[in-house]
Amino acid sequence: MPRPVAPARPTTAEPAPPLPPTPVDGVSAAGTEEPPRERVSLIRRHPKRRPGGPQVLGVNCKNEHFNDPRAHYCAVCGISMLQLTLSPFHGPRPPLGVLLLDDGQAVPLEDDHLIGRRPDRAPEVAEGRAHPLRMTDTEESISRRHVLVRLEEWQVNVVDLGSANGTAVRAPGAADFVRLPPDTPVELAPGATVRVGLTRTFRFESNRKV
Repeated sequence: MPRPVAPARPTTAEPAPPLPPTPVDGVSAAGTEEPPRERVSLIRRHPKRRPGGPQVLGVNCKNEHFNDPRAHYCAVCGISMLQLTLSPFHGPRPPLGVLLLDDGQAVPLEDDHLIGRRPDRAPEVAEGRAHPLRMTDTEESISRRHVLVRLEEWQVNVVDLGSANGTAVRAPGAADFVRLPPDTPVELAPGATVRVGLTRTFRFESNRKV
């Protein structure tokens, strides 16, 4: 004789556990005040600009900006460097300024630049020692490999590479251009204008003045 089947027990859903209260800033879930969190500074003592960049000897201002050791004022924030105890160290060099070409082009100065009619064929460019900067004129007075803008430590130098029509520099505030001797580095001051060939020019601008 078959056994009677026991009736099924009714199932009831168990209530979900209550959600913890959402904490408010400065107040814990239990309603007590929490101590303020310590803020973490994101400023590096020796900030890095880019891996493999040129390392130069410099100093930090009070706000941790890397500067030329000769600078009287920080090039970034303008704070005086004269009364600070400076500790020189080697770090990645920031851009030293910009070349403003007469056609409106602006070229940041992070590395050397070779200027000419066909600069891509110059050995300095082929060997990776300079970036090509093409400049032409209607008179065809610019040589294929005309002038080199070379960065040395914190200086910006210009070197005429034995061009046919020469390179000349007009100092800030001066009235006339002075032609450069070939293969002789000449330091550019911020605001100086360089004439390449007969008519083309560019101006060097920088807030890193010493």
